[in-house]
Amino acid sequence: MASRPAHRHSTARHSGAVADGTLGGGVTDIPPRPVRIMPLGDSITVGLNSTGVAGYRDELLGHLHRLGHDACFVGPCVNAFQPQGDPDYAAVCGITIEALTPLLPQWVPAARPDWLLVHIGTNNMYGPGHTAAPGLLRTFVDTLLRLAPSAGVLLASIIPSRLPEWQAHIDDYNRHVREIAEEPGRRGRVFFVDMASALHASPRGRDDLSDLVHPGDQGYAKMAAVWRDALHARLPAPEGGPILNPNPHLQTPWLSEAIPRARGNAPAHFPGWTNHGAHACHGRLAGLDNGSHAVGLGADAGFPGIATRLATTPGRPVRVTFRARAATLGVGPDHGGPAHPARTFGVQADGHPRATVTATDEWRTWTYDFTPTGAGTDLRFTPGTGPSPASGTRTGRGPLVTDVLARARAC
Repeated sequence: MASRPAHRHSTARHSGAVADGTLGGGVTDIPPRPVRIMPLGDSITVGLNSTGVAGYRDELLGHLHRLGHDACFVGPCVNAFQPQGDPDYAAVCGITIEALTPLLPQWVPAARPDWLLVHIGTNNMYGPGHTAAPGLLRTFVDTLLRLAPSAGVLLASIIPSRLPEWQAHIDDYNRHVREIAEEPGRRGRVFFVDMASALHASPRGRDDLSDLVHPGDQGYAKMAAVWRDALHARLPAPEGGPILNPNPHLQTPWLSEAIPRARGNAPAHFPGWTNHGAHACHGRLAGLDNGSHAVGLGADAGFPGIATRLATTPGRPVRVTFRARAATLGVGPDHGGPAHPARTFGVQADGHPRATVTATDEWRTWTYDFTPTGAGTDLRFTPGTGPSPASGTRTGRGPLVTDVLARARAC
């Protein structure tokens, strides 16, 4: 089995009884490093014909979070319509194995994946060239192993087609996919995943597909379950209870880590979060090196912050761990005086006291503990009041917040 990547998680400690709405921590930290997963392939990986064009990705990330795994997706592509989770992936609609292979040297080292989820070959099945597909796949997989020497590869058989002629090609190809995964030299780093048998296709329809080759939402959900089982068997044991929020590391289609944008912040959509005027700050510019982005909580009027919905269980305590620092990327609108970067912000769960955090000039880890009373709880991060414009000052863009992990705790 491939060696499992080491993941360091920061843990803020405080002693004493935990009361609802308790703020703790404020300790200098080691940033969490989520398991970095690259969904790699063609339009089936893109999620064509699925709700939100998310394919299996939203469902898979939810599965992993419920199992307690801190994971994120990586890749050069971003889904601007992502409903809930992480919008990053690495796939192109209509691409063949031989066309995707030359893109790997640019994509893979930049994304630094721990695991690659490979579903490729469907577009090689349509004509006489299908016989060359196994050889092309060998080259493809060996290229991945060279470019990501510490990563594991989950190599999937491709899903069925409604067209019998194509299905005959797919059946032959899938026999080679298993052989390639199990050949000497790849064992322990490449693992075969039987995706083909998980989905049903019928020439008459009424199956898991939306057309001749692409899944519908039901089919993508089945793919997510197969990937979940394959990953869960190989990931390190979770370091806590279920993760309750869908996008802990504030990934956004506005900013791709694999292809950094030359800007510090911009109003943005964060999948799984309600954004009330907060800014997306690119991780590298915000001083982060773990693949996360940050939210800038502008302290000006009309910027009430950012919120997410937690899938809580009544009476089961929750610990929210988050990281914060003072603003680093400039100041807000000019009110005619010197800049005073904002340092305070609030964190609050529904029905519990608002706790005030004072950020420092370096990243620190904080905790916020509460016991939910309902089956869902809104968690909010709201700006502090900041200096008053009437005083001749101007407020800042910060503070910055990132790595918001809400975990259910043992009762």
